[in-house]
Amino acid sequence: MPLALLLSVMLFACQQGDNAAQPKLAVVDMTRVMRDSDPGKAGVKFLESLQGDIQTKLNDLQKRLEANPKDVDAQKELQAVYMSAQQRMQAEQQNVVNQLYDVIQREINAYRTEKGYAVIISSEAAAAFDSKSDVTNEVLERVNKQKVDFKSVAAKAPEAAPAPEAPKAPEAAAPKTDAPKAPKADKK
Repeated sequence: MPLALLLSVMLFACQQGDNAAQPKLAVVDMTRVMRDSDPGKAGVKFLESLQGDIQTKLNDLQKRLEANPKDVDAQKELQAVYMSAQQRMQAEQQNVVNQLYDVIQREINAYRTEKGYAVIISSEAAAAFDSKSDVTNEVLERVNKQKVDFKSVAAKAPEAAPAPEAPKAPEAAAPKTDAPKAPKADKK
């Protein structure tokens, strides 16, 4: 009996040692943090204001076309502005997402280090997890303390400066050839 008790205590100690050796893991709902965080909401407002400005310009062009449907210049301008607006909004959205992701990732890394987690993965990537390992609320609180100053991609792009002229190479003299000339025909 004492031997059985000793073995069970040793087995329990080994199991405790195994648990201590396992890395601490956590999950975070990145979509929720992006959507529900204060910086995430500020990013949406920023994009909505840009969209409003672009929509105003499109509406003005549309009114011009309604007044004169045969205005070819207005049709071309509307099409160009529409295509440009789509490209710009895609760039602006990507810029906002990148800025938010950087802030969130920085906070997740700081939280992971602070709390001693080996890994924090996105809950979307986890096939299944215990709700006790979800640290979304804690990360959300940290991200909410951050201020993100969104700036338009168009405002960041420096104006295209004229390209410097490439230095001109000295003109190379054409090689002289002593090729025979075709004989001239006699006029008789």
